[in-house]
Amino acid sequence: MTAWRRLHPRDGVVLLGKAEHALLAPQGLFDEAWEASSSVFTPLFGRDADVSAALTTRFRGFRSALLFSSPTSALSGNLMRLGLPDIVRQDPFPAEQVPIIDYHLSLFPGITITEEDRRPRLRCTAGALPVAANTVALHPGSGNEKKNWPMANFQDLARRLEEEGYLVRWILGPAEEGVGLPDRWLTWRNVPLSDLAGALAACKLFVGNDSGIAHLAAAAGCPTLALFGVSDPGVWAPRGRAVRLVKAPRADLRTLSRELTFSECLGFLRLETF
Repeated sequence: MTAWRRLHPRDGVVLLGKAEHALLAPQGLFDEAWEASSSVFTPLFGRDADVSAALTTRFRGFRSALLFSSPTSALSGNLMRLGLPDIVRQDPFPAEQVPIIDYHLSLFPGITITEEDRRPRLRCTAGALPVAANTVALHPGSGNEKKNWPMANFQDLARRLEEEGYLVRWILGPAEEGVGLPDRWLTWRNVPLSDLAGALAACKLFVGNDSGIAHLAAAAGCPTLALFGVSDPGVWAPRGRAVRLVKAPRADLRTLSRELTFSECLGFLRLETF
C-alpha cells in the first residue's frame, strides 16, 4: 500500500477489509477503513446482486481499486458497475514459488523497490498489554492443523524456557478455541491485533507455526522463530529484522524434535543484538 501511495500521491486511500488492520498501518497510509463484513457491502461480493443507491453514492468519485481476490470473484465486475474505471486485481496466492511479499510488490514494476521496502514494518503502540523484559511468546496454532507442531511439544518447550528463567506468554485466538492450558500459564486470548503487535514488539522472542501471527511478530520487530512443515517457507516465510526458520524433516512437524527447537530458541535468546 505504501507503493500504491507512491503511484497515487494525491488520491485518498480507503481500506475495504478488516478495519482493525488499518490500525497496524503507518500513520496516514489509509484515510478511511470500511468493514467489509458490514451488510452495506454484501452486494459487492454477490453475482447478479442489486447494487443499491447507497453503494453508488458511497463509491461516487472513486477512480481506482486494488483487489486481492480470485478470478471467479464477483467483486471486480460489481465495482466496474459502480463506475470505477481502473481496477487492478491480484490472486491472493502466487501460482509459482516466489516470496509472498515479492509477489505482492510485483504489482509495481515501474517504481524502485528497495530491500528495506521488502521488510514489512508495523505501527506498534506499547502499553496496552504488560510485557516483562524476559517474555517469550508462543503461538501453538494456525489456520490448518497440519501446519501445527504438536501441542505437547509446545508445552514441553514452555517448561524448558521457564527453567531457563523466561516468562512464557501464550497467544490464543479463534483458531485455538478449545486449547486447554494449566492455569499457571499466562495467555493473551483473542487480543486485538494492534495491541498484540505492541506486546510482541516488547517480547524477547516469538515461537510459532506458519501463520499470520508469525508475520505479525516479525513485522513488529520481535525476534521470530517460525516452524514449517507442509507449507513452503520459500513462499510463506515471514520477514523481519531477526527471523529464523526451522523446517521439519519430511515436511511433517510431528518429526521436528523438541531438542532441536529448544536449542534454536536458546541460540536466538542468547544473541546480544539482532
